[in-house]
Amino acid sequence: MDSFEKAPSSALAELLKRIIERMQQQLKALSEDVDVACVPVSVLVASETTIDTEGTTTDVEESESDVPVRKENGRTAVLGENIKLFADGLRKSISLNDSFRFSRELFGGDMALMNRVIEQISMMSSYQAAVAFLSSKVNVDEEKEAVADFLDLLEKYFNQSI
Repeated sequence: MDSFEKAPSSALAELLKRIIERMQQQLKALSEDVDVACVPVSVLVASETTIDTEGTTTDVEESESDVPVRKENGRTAVLGENIKLFADGLRKSISLNDSFRFSRELFGGDMALMNRVIEQISMMSSYQAAVAFLSSKVNVDEEKEAVADFLDLLEKYFNQSI
């Protein structure tokens, strides 16, 4: 109970501010998706001549009509997947197997170092800053599968807030 009575530390306050900023960005993006306007597109119907069973010829003329078409954005991920994956932060989004694999292959078996790096990365605001920080702590060899998977995880983490 003592931990709930203490005032939040400056690091916790900064983390909470960044989380709130990400949530506001997500909300703004979702609002823009909802407000997407329909764009009218002209459809041209070609003329054709038809002959019915009685031998009568009927001409159909060209006509132009407007058909509303909704603009599609490039997002293919389902929102629920991103929220579920990163709701508890970057650390919670890493599976137990990946945690051991990243610790072993990226951080030389130093689980404490990995946890510190992940905690600091989760407070960063961009993917580029996170990769630069990671490069300063470990050897980032993108040819290794574990490194590529970790970078992919970071990219998804930072892109989900866009």
